[in-house]
Amino acid sequence: MKKICITILTLLLFSSTAFADTNIWLNSNHKNITPNAVIKNNQIWLANNRTQTPNFIILHHMDQTKITQALTNNHAIIVIKNNKIWINEISDQPPFAILKNNHQIWLQDNHSTVANAIIKSNGTLWLSSNTSSIADAYIGGNNQRQDGFIIAALILSQQLG
Repeated sequence: MKKICITILTLLLFSSTAFADTNIWLNSNHKNITPNAVIKNNQIWLANNRTQTPNFIILHHMDQTKITQALTNNHAIIVIKNNKIWINEISDQPPFAILKNNHQIWLQDNHSTVANAIIKSNGTLWLSSNTSSIADAYIGGNNQRQDGFIIAALILSQQLG
């Protein structure tokens, strides 16, 4: 019994992705076992992050005090509410992107008839510029629609990729 407890504790200590809410693999990952990003507890951790601070903090309402404080401390902020997303913004100005029909991601300045990205029901994320048969990202976890929306916005804003 003691060996089992030690094994479990060891796994917990050395596996930052073991209990992630969502794991994200980008197409560029070349099928590496380690995801490019992990979303856990409203925080995004990139694989190359070796600090105690997440790369992005996710908020679900526009709290200007929290956002200003986080930006002052050099934390990147994502606000997601009502199927809209803002990245490092402190006001309710037009969002960076909008999620429509539960799977289409539209940048605010997109006036065409084609969405900038889509999230398929199998967890794959496809940018409209993708002409290959390989998805741009795979979103694992139970909240693929919201997390895919966040990851698409980060890719489209060139903050992840």
